[in-house]
Amino acid sequence: MLQTQSLGDSHSHASDSMTDPLIDKLQQTLHREMPISKAMGITVYDWDGERLSMQMPLEPNRNHQYSAFAGSLNALCTAVGWGTVVMLLESQGLTGNVVIRRGSIRYLRPVRTELFIAKGLPIAREALDYFYDLQQSKGKTKIDVSVAIADEEGTYVSFTGAYVVQ
Repeated sequence: MLQTQSLGDSHSHASDSMTDPLIDKLQQTLHREMPISKAMGITVYDWDGERLSMQMPLEPNRNHQYSAFAGSLNALCTAVGWGTVVMLLESQGLTGNVVIRRGSIRYLRPVRTELFIAKGLPIAREALDYFYDLQQSKGKTKIDVSVAIADEEGTYVSFTGAYVVQ
């Protein structure tokens, strides 16, 4: 399984017997609002209060090279960024319509494991403060979210998305 780092036991995992209600709500919202995510097998894996991880199986997302299809990897990373923004808003009791404005992805190595995880990378405190302040004062905001699919051997996919909330 590919991970950016150990996710630790102090976080909420979708596989825990008692999952975080925010994770459950995000999973339901993801599949309702982006039905293709269900067919792709995308599931919310972890939320640590600021960073989100989602996992996806290879089989329904493989290409003719028996590696993960680039479009599926992009969709997974985009969903992690979108979900991160949704969870950041929810955690502060804020709402808004989250959309991606721009995305950039680098495919560094083929992904061939049966199940892999895309993990949001840390967001600077200043960026989070600006994100929250702008949403509270203007009713709209923006933030960049970076995501990686990686393991102890290195990074497979690197993604950055610019998200806006209206």
